[in-house]
Amino acid sequence: MKERRFRLFKSEKGASAVEFAIILPILVMIVFGIFEFGIAYNNWIALTHAAREGARLAAVGFIDENGLDDFKDRVEDSAPSVKIQSITVDRDPDGNGYSFIGEPLSVTVTGFVLNIEIPFVGSWPIQLSSTATMRIEKNSSP
Repeated sequence: MKERRFRLFKSEKGASAVEFAIILPILVMIVFGIFEFGIAYNNWIALTHAAREGARLAAVGFIDENGLDDFKDRVEDSAPSVKIQSITVDRDPDGNGYSFIGEPLSVTVTGFVLNIEIPFVGSWPIQLSSTATMRIEKNSSP
């Protein structure tokens, strides 16, 4: 009878199931983490594209010809997957109130990307910002 008990304890039946149950939460966290960060990276690329599009439009004088609201609409339309929170245009790097052809112009776009949710770890919001700089091609009014 005693030998039978020892044989039951020495048996390795079900050991792989127990090991899998221990490793499964870690695998789930890694897979969800890769998926969520992939979405965040894709949205960051869209945000960078929006900043570059905004800098290009501002550099060729689109703001002066069509107004700030049309400019912001065009920048937001260039990144439909991201909820853009703010668009900042810096057309006056010297602070003298004037912008001249050849001077740098910067556009900063800030957007709320998503809530990263990883099982067993938690969730947190991700906010990204991207800045693009181009040279002014057309004079802008002060």
